[in-house]
Amino acid sequence: MRNWKFWIWPGVATVACLTFLALWLRLDPIEADLRYRATAALAVDHGWAGVLVNGRDLTLQGLAPDPENQADAIETVRQTYGVRVVTDATGLLPVQSPYFLSLEKTENGLLLSGFAPNDAARRQLVALLSENLPGIALLDQLKLARGAPDDFVALAAFGSAPFSRFSTGLMEMNGNALRIYGQALNPEDHEAALALLAASPPGDGLLESVEITPVQVMGEYTWSVTSSSAQVMLSGYVPDQVARLALVEAAKAAHPDLDVIDGMRFAAGVPEGVDWLRAASEAISLSARLTRGTASLSGGQLDMSGEIADGDAFRALQARLDEGLVEGLTLGTVDIGLARVSPYIWSGALSSNALVLDGVVPSKAIADRLLESAALKFGRLKIDDRQRVAAGAPGGFETAALAALQALSRLDEASVVLRDGALSVRGEALSGNAAADLQRQLEADLPEAFAAQQSVALKPLPSEDLSGPSCQNVLNQLLAANTIRFDTGQAGIQHHSFGFLDRIAFAARQCRDVRLEISGHTDADGDEGANQTLSERRAEAVVAYMVAAGVGPDRVVAIGYGESRPVADNETDTGKAANRRIEIRVVN
Repeated sequence: MRNWKFWIWPGVATVACLTFLALWLRLDPIEADLRYRATAALAVDHGWAGVLVNGRDLTLQGLAPDPENQADAIETVRQTYGVRVVTDATGLLPVQSPYFLSLEKTENGLLLSGFAPNDAARRQLVALLSENLPGIALLDQLKLARGAPDDFVALAAFGSAPFSRFSTGLMEMNGNALRIYGQALNPEDHEAALALLAASPPGDGLLESVEITPVQVMGEYTWSVTSSSAQVMLSGYVPDQVARLALVEAAKAAHPDLDVIDGMRFAAGVPEGVDWLRAASEAISLSARLTRGTASLSGGQLDMSGEIADGDAFRALQARLDEGLVEGLTLGTVDIGLARVSPYIWSGALSSNALVLDGVVPSKAIADRLLESAALKFGRLKIDDRQRVAAGAPGGFETAALAALQALSRLDEASVVLRDGALSVRGEALSGNAAADLQRQLEADLPEAFAAQQSVALKPLPSEDLSGPSCQNVLNQLLAANTIRFDTGQAGIQHHSFGFLDRIAFAARQCRDVRLEISGHTDADGDEGANQTLSERRAEAVVAYMVAAGVGPDRVVAIGYGESRPVADNETDTGKAANRRIEIRVVN
């Protein structure tokens, strides 16, 4: 028996040791498996949490970003298969108020400091900055804390978006309020940064302030305003937002009917000694005088080019420039031409009270010649001159306009309109002969490139005849308003007087039972006998014209008085002109 006990105890001890070793070796893989599965489950939404494993019991550790996340992490571990007991050893991140985030860009790189709500947000910010600002060293000094505003990462991304446009910059996020400062790399990046910040910040974010320092211009500080028929473009450099807004408003006021396009860029470097805002505002005011063109500032010099409506506008612009510019600004090149007008329209309108000449003409000289021709045709009738000079006239314009004036003189209550190469004639002819002459005259005088369209009716005679005294009164009024013109030293009637004689003949036709004496008179220059003959021939020419216009030949008689009946002194040019005349007198 003693031998049996001696042998059994060593065996029992060996079995016990082997059993303990087997149990220990079996327990280690179980703990490793639980740790792996619990950590994997937490990694999805709770990267802040860690676990300690003791057998099948787990202790949860770490600082949760908020109570909800903390409770969810505990529940996640409890739901892990094989876990028996979960001990909560977690805490909460400290609350930070105010919640602050800073991103600073210097020549040495990026410094990210302040607070982030969790590691995931932290990693997102770092990844975002590395993507948007590649190759720039990033020092991450963020701490974790609770109290972050909603949309924390999106708000930080919004505030950091313009940093690729800055040489140096600073973003400060205090709660949900952003303050952004930066030095623009160039004028284009300045605009791009402003465009990025023009949108509304995410969520409840507030863009509290933006201060972007313009880059210094290398070279001339240039700016311009360019106008066309549709819009006004402002381009070049402006020193600040105040000046920019002021110039946009000035352009809208100067060009109220046009769209104003702001293509300006911020830049430093305004030339010394120039009130730059006043200079640019004056350039806008001057540009409004052009139909299209550009007024530009380069350093302290103003240049202008483009087109202007007419000669009057050009002279007004010259007068304004002669008055001088704002202090420190000098006038450079001025290259202004007359605007090409399309369609090119000129017109004449005749009434009993006035002749109105309106529309565009190629030059002041042509306008003056048209006025001179009108005065010869219409005598003392009031002429309202509304003509203005503009480029774009078709070839042969002056010839066509003179032909139109001649046609107008042959009509009553009439109008003529030249529109590019088309002439429109409307009115009443005072006789059939006048209507036929008008047709022939237009065919002969209009340039080949022009076409005429007529709407001419024959003016009817009034139903009541004029008595002798009434007839004389009407004829006297007509003769006082104009003069029958003849070729110098000849009896040929000038075409300027055809319309005037049409009116005399029309009045004479109303005096049905009245005989008229048509008398010719000359001044005292030259041979008396020659003057007598000339006066007779001129009277006969008028009678012939009146007969052709419908006056009965038995009702008119021609007589010449030569120089025998002067009405003024023959020693002066004015007196001689008064003595050279045709008189019409009722003789029965």
